Amino acid sequence: MSDSVPSLRVGQVTAVDVGASIYEFSNIGAAPVSATMREYKNLAPGGGQVKLVVPGKPLIGYSLVTRSDTIHLSRVPFELSRSKNGEAEILTYQASVSGLGIAITYEVIPDRYLMRVRGRIDGTVAPSYLLVDLPSSLPPAESDTLSDLRTLAYSFKPTRDNARGVAFEKLDPGERRLETGPLTWAAIRNKYFVIGLINSEGSAFDEVSLAGGPRTSKIATTASATLVKAIPEGTFDFDMYVGPQQSTALLAVGRDFSNVNPYGWSVLQGMVNPIAALCIKLLLWMHQTLNLSYGWVLVSFGVIVRIALWPLNQSAMRSSLKMQEIQPRLAEVQKKYKDKPEKQREEMMRVYKEAGASPFTALSGCLPALIPMPVLFALFFVFQNTIEFRGVPFMWLTDISIKDPVYILPVLMGASMYILSWIGLRNAPPNPQAKMMGYMFPVMMTFVLANMASGLNLYYTAQNIAALPQQWLLARERAKARRST
Repeated sequence: MSDSVPSLRVGQVTAVDVGASIYEFSNIGAAPVSATMREYKNLAPGGGQVKLVVPGKPLIGYSLVTRSDTIHLSRVPFELSRSKNGEAEILTYQASVSGLGIAITYEVIPDRYLMRVRGRIDGTVAPSYLLVDLPSSLPPAESDTLSDLRTLAYSFKPTRDNARGVAFEKLDPGERRLETGPLTWAAIRNKYFVIGLINSEGSAFDEVSLAGGPRTSKIATTASATLVKAIPEGTFDFDMYVGPQQSTALLAVGRDFSNVNPYGWSVLQGMVNPIAALCIKLLLWMHQTLNLSYGWVLVSFGVIVRIALWPLNQSAMRSSLKMQEIQPRLAEVQKKYKDKPEKQREEMMRVYKEAGASPFTALSGCLPALIPMPVLFALFFVFQNTIEFRGVPFMWLTDISIKDPVYILPVLMGASMYILSWIGLRNAPPNPQAKMMGYMFPVMMTFVLANMASGLNLYYTAQNIAALPQQWLLARERAKARRST
């Protein structure tokens, strides 16, 4: 390590530039006070780079609870010594308060949005506790600021349970909740950015106390979260992540921190999360390996899904043709034995057996339409909080993570869906209900997806267009089958 630099004056802020981000620390409270994300543009009015800051407050605040006193370190001036450990910047803050010697060290790791926090309290007597306050809010950084504010939430990971979160809007003003530990990590997040405290292996926070903040509108923009950590030996350590919810960066942290913002609503996370995680891994891999823009990745992904479903569609078509062939015989049996239900069932099963079909054969025709739906549903949540798609342009679109401002893609999606339905109904037995759905479903989906991410519309449109050749071939086969019967 290099020699330390002289201590800073009271109230002075120190900037640490580690490539992807710039962190600012204050010697009042010995804590980071802001973080600038160099690689991310602030899309909210005012522009500039994304800056995670709570005006007038540090990003985290410390308090010590001893047998006789509670000491709020956010008011204490510390002395700073600065050094380096390889590429990592090291800041060590020291102070003497109420007979206690306090040292807090930050090791800021380049290009990982991560810093290691280590502390030592000399002179303390057990039981003593460290309280760490998470930020009360995060500034909006998206063009739709209200939507961004609505995503504010605290997340935490019990050591023996799955990660979960509490949205600010779920905390009434003044309401208090206690989430008992042990906790592996806790964090505050909005749509795309997060500040989290992650324990080292073998260490844990004892609990986190949440409280709802005051509201000046229907949207909850502030709350509070305080972590409690016992320090029987007068030492503490944890990692602090301050940065984007970038898949590779979160995975590098480990300790299940990649689930800080799980996909899907709480009741659906068990089903949606695995599919969404698989989708995002595949999309990122295609982007990196094939060197394609994310727009073309989504187009390719839609085509791949349809190619993968080709054999299933063929199988469903054969089942449909079988049903078409035996339909006259089934109708004859139903008419002949309409007053003898038991005999009717027996004869119908005989017809199915002779044709190599079953009563469930007709239902198999629905599978090709149903199987892509979980992927579409999962992608809806992927576009909600996957920062890799944020601000990505494609053709006339300036950002595939937000809606198409001129609604071209939703209209194309609806039109492609209608054409797909129209071809699918050609040469099929008359079915008024299916015909009505063929008109209504595309219109309904157009309105449902109109205000959703344009990338989602792009994927679904590509998938529909990729399905057209097979649907046309199947319609021809159906026509041949009808002519031969």
